[in-house]
Amino acid sequence: MHQREAQIALFAGYDLPVVNITAEAACADFAGPAKRAGLPPFALLLQGIGRASLEVENFRWRLLEGRPVPVERLRLSYTVLGREEQLNFSTLDYRADREGFLADYLSDRDQARTATALRLAPMTDRDYVFVTCLPWLRFTAIQHPIARLGDCSIPSIAVGRFEQVEGRLRFPIAVQAHHGLVDGLHIHRFIARLEQIMDDVAASLAPAASSPTQGPAA
Repeated sequence: MHQREAQIALFAGYDLPVVNITAEAACADFAGPAKRAGLPPFALLLQGIGRASLEVENFRWRLLEGRPVPVERLRLSYTVLGREEQLNFSTLDYRADREGFLADYLSDRDQARTATALRLAPMTDRDYVFVTCLPWLRFTAIQHPIARLGDCSIPSIAVGRFEQVEGRLRFPIAVQAHHGLVDGLHIHRFIARLEQIMDDVAASLAPAASSPTQGPAA
């Protein structure tokens, strides 16, 4: 990340050194076939987000004590709807194999739905991507909470309600990242790569007649 030294130094002096872009993603319908196969569409999208973040170079870096460090063990920390519809969290290691990732997701989902305490991830490193899902909304902007304004190098990604438009699945996606590491161009590349990944996911699922999909069900 030596080529970003000037940008990192510049934004280190900002109170809120983030870039936050909301766009619409479009891909083949993976959600309908996934539901018919008994697979949670959000889990497939979550895995795709993890993969895309590793394949776009600028998303593979974080800041630790002001220095750029590469992601070594990616974990996906995401919001869940817990007991009495209260906010809680889950964290999964990214795995490239779908079967293993889905098994981890389903096992953790059962725990998350019954947990009585907040399930917070230990922040001893920055090898995370934060993800939230709002399947009820087609939002046009979002602002993510930031624990410490000077340390916001973990990307935060939000996805919203799915809609079928002209044979494509469309949904809002918001990407927030540290501007010292990531520019608008890199966010474009991340979304474009995610769209390609989800196209491949759709192609890999058994073909079936498409049906309207409301959101990335958990």
